[in-house]
Amino acid sequence: MKRRTLLQAGTGLAATSVAVATGCGTTTGRAAGASSAAGAAGGGTAQATTASHAAGRATEAGWTALGKSLDGQLIRASDAAYAAARRLYNTRYDTLKPSAVAYVKHPSDIAECLAFARRYETPVAIRSGGHSYAGWSSGNGRLIIDVSALAKVGAPSGGITRIGAGAKLIDVYQGLAAHGVTIPGGSCPTVGISGLTLGGGHGVVSRAYGLTCDSLVGATVVTADGKTVDCEAKHHSDLFWALRGAGNGNFGVVTELRFRTHPAPRAVMAYLTWPWAKAAKVVDSWQKWGPVQADEIWSACHLDARPGGTPGVSVAAFSLGTKDDLQNALDKLADQPGGPGPAKSVRVTPIGYLDAMESYAGCSSKSSAQCHTPGSLPGQNGAGKLGRETYAARSHFYDRSLPTAGIQAMLQQIERGGRQGVAGNVALTALGGAVNRVGRTDTAFVHRGSRFLAQYLASWPEKGSPGSRTAWLNAFHDAMRRYASGAAYQNYTDPGLTDWKSAYYGAAADRLAQVKKAYDPQRLFSTFPQAL
Repeated sequence: MKRRTLLQAGTGLAATSVAVATGCGTTTGRAAGASSAAGAAGGGTAQATTASHAAGRATEAGWTALGKSLDGQLIRASDAAYAAARRLYNTRYDTLKPSAVAYVKHPSDIAECLAFARRYETPVAIRSGGHSYAGWSSGNGRLIIDVSALAKVGAPSGGITRIGAGAKLIDVYQGLAAHGVTIPGGSCPTVGISGLTLGGGHGVVSRAYGLTCDSLVGATVVTADGKTVDCEAKHHSDLFWALRGAGNGNFGVVTELRFRTHPAPRAVMAYLTWPWAKAAKVVDSWQKWGPVQADEIWSACHLDARPGGTPGVSVAAFSLGTKDDLQNALDKLADQPGGPGPAKSVRVTPIGYLDAMESYAGCSSKSSAQCHTPGSLPGQNGAGKLGRETYAARSHFYDRSLPTAGIQAMLQQIERGGRQGVAGNVALTALGGAVNRVGRTDTAFVHRGSRFLAQYLASWPEKGSPGSRTAWLNAFHDAMRRYASGAAYQNYTDPGLTDWKSAYYGAAADRLAQVKKAYDPQRLFSTFPQAL
């Protein structure tokens, strides 16, 4: 079953991909995550990502020389591997044709690519997992610097682990689980750790452990001038501050990230559904309940548009505490005054931490090798069984609970989507806890006062037309704007935003502009529409 298909009840939680807002943008309940860019709204906005970019003044001799200078592989359009190398996770961007893809092996390879880009005025794109919702980790005529080969997950030492920028989330979880630890992150197994981290990164343990970027203690970056810089709280502190939330590709090419690790104990997963007639009460009760639970309890509320059928409403929950504690908390969700009452179906299942992450990744029945996309290029696996998907998404942060009118507007949009034949959803993910105990401008991720994050999403078959789907998505986003805070999640990059700088960065925007000027004065990394 594709990860974006609507959830089908299975025989147990461990065998069912139950989660919520995701880095893959699924309509299934899956754990929250993010990727290297994110959030294309569709319609006319998609044209910005497919607009042709000149390949600069590079000659065939220049490209040949670049290929020979790299220890990694440079793939051109004439190479057999080009068709696979140029593809992103989202099939919407299969028409993009970069000039070349460089699978770099070390910082010196990156420096060579950046020197080439400066010399020949060739636009670059940086790619980790290739999950850019907006298609901005590729582009026509660009030199893609792909860091997938930098994928080592180091054994923790002194509570710190070193992870290569191209490591995929499933490999991070599995590598760290062998040592009984983890870092907070999303659920999409093939998302790259660097893209996730640089835009914030949220998931099922964020209320307990903070965002992915909150566990970052240092990073190695190749800057626009080709220099390798190690940054941390006391060294290049301005760059370190910016890397925690400003998104991928603004200041340099990250090669390694250093994280503080956290315990990975046994956990509890839960999944509840109610009849659609109770959807308004479910949303109202959840929004009052989810953001104020104990830190160890994460939850998300899902509303699913089902073409030609009755919409679905569900709540997924995850806890690092006991089964009894989570069960008691869920009882309070259902039974609070004005609440929805007992759920139609309930599953509460104790589970090992790694088993939970594999379940959210849709990989419970797959081997480690199979939980990758197939292929022989870096970041792929010959035994991989995971496919790609076709979708568009937008987002809002909510600083206050929705009023009755806001809840009704949300339900009406879901019902309208089903009548229009749209497969889509909204996933409301609870924030609070450790996420909101970080100062608003202590990092470049400024959304620290929000109660929950909404991701609106539409998906369709690979060869299908986006037209009616993206029109519904944009109408949904427009209908909810008046109730939201005015902010959007930078890892769900949204080309439809006219006020993107304020929506993503708020009070951090001016300081980010200063960091940009210091580390990329010639704006080598400013070749995508929402570059700082």
